[in-house]
Amino acid sequence: MAEAKWRAWFDGAADPNPGAAGIGALLTGPDGERVEVAEPIGFGTNNEAEYKALIAILKAAVGLGAVGLDVRGDSKLVVEQVSGRWAVKSERLSGLRAEAAGLLARIPGARLSWVPREENVEADVLSKKALGKGGRGGKGGEGGTKDGWGNLTALGALLGVSAVMAGRRLDAAGLRAGKKPSEAAVAAGIGRIVENRFGHEIHWHAARAAAAVQSGEADSQGKDSQTSSG
Repeated sequence: MAEAKWRAWFDGAADPNPGAAGIGALLTGPDGERVEVAEPIGFGTNNEAEYKALIAILKAAVGLGAVGLDVRGDSKLVVEQVSGRWAVKSERLSGLRAEAAGLLARIPGARLSWVPREENVEADVLSKKALGKGGRGGKGGEGGTKDGWGNLTALGALLGVSAVMAGRRLDAAGLRAGKKPSEAAVAAGIGRIVENRFGHEIHWHAARAAAAVQSGEADSQGKDSQTSSG
């Protein structure tokens, strides 16, 4: 039987960028240990906030004697720089990179890896909490907005599953392709792509998406039942 592991997630946010910054991170251990970080850090950039979130959770892991820690974050820059695969061109980030790498080296068997935003939801919510906001997808908590639009966290909450599983169920229902709303989902007012200065954001109408997923699954089960009885 595989030994239970220590796991950590980190995220940072600045509003605007640069601007008021906050960090969010989560550490869990094999014996029920759980450490949450949600702290404002003053003025800074998104990258600085991401680094400081990683440093905060690594300090907590070192303090608790974590071994075999699996650390995940959605900042490609931080993960690649700390891992030594990308050069650090900013003097302001150089010191943060050295501190993070030093802490990571103090944890036996630790590894750092990148994950997409939708798999880093809890750390994101904590970083937004530090700034007095909800998670990605808008105000209103749990990644949702008052008008029903939100992220995969909001959809997962209605379906009773994680954000990752909610995405998979959208895929299975034909409502998502390449992690974006399908043409059918957009036409039905279930998903939308909103352009911003960083590229785009994906929004889902949680109630409509949940109903469509559940309806599709019910139809599929009905067809399977008819096939079996036939």
